[in-house]
Amino acid sequence: MFKQNIHNSQVKKVDPSYFRGEVILHQVLGDENSKELEIYHVYFKNGATTTVHYHETDQVLIATKGRGIVGIINSNSIADFDIEDIETVPLNKEGDVVQIPAFKMHFHGAASKEDFSHIAIRQMYFLDNSTNEIRRAENKWESDIILEKYGTLDPSSRDEIADKIERVLQNVITNNEETKASI
Repeated sequence: MFKQNIHNSQVKKVDPSYFRGEVILHQVLGDENSKELEIYHVYFKNGATTTVHYHETDQVLIATKGRGIVGIINSNSIADFDIEDIETVPLNKEGDVVQIPAFKMHFHGAASKEDFSHIAIRQMYFLDNSTNEIRRAENKWESDIILEKYGTLDPSSRDEIADKIERVLQNVITNNEETKASI
């Protein structure tokens, strides 16, 4: 048995290529104290979000403070900027829960220029159907997807692609806020 508090669990170093803006990541469960689950309590400061990514296992998000958004990208590639079909789900109330399917490109974070936090839960291992073996579930982040599509790029070209993706996502967040305000 293991007891932990989501508010004062270990702060984990954040890879800045995984987020846009300031994020504080509290690791509640992980390799050190669980054989199956990873649980994080994530604080998105002043409108911060994740970059586009996917996980090899389902992810569950539970809102704990503020207003957030999840965007599911219904496209095969973000690197071509073919991300016009984005389904958004607001996380407006403490306790709102959303489940994101494995291998589905998405982003999540604060819905506006305010703070937001959620608990993120994921299985660490899964049965890989291609090898019929249990293996550690990985994440593919925006930087990985750009690298797979274009190969090694100079930093300025990589940043240019990431900036274009960020502008598309910010438009989605802004339009979601405007639509909600007019209802």
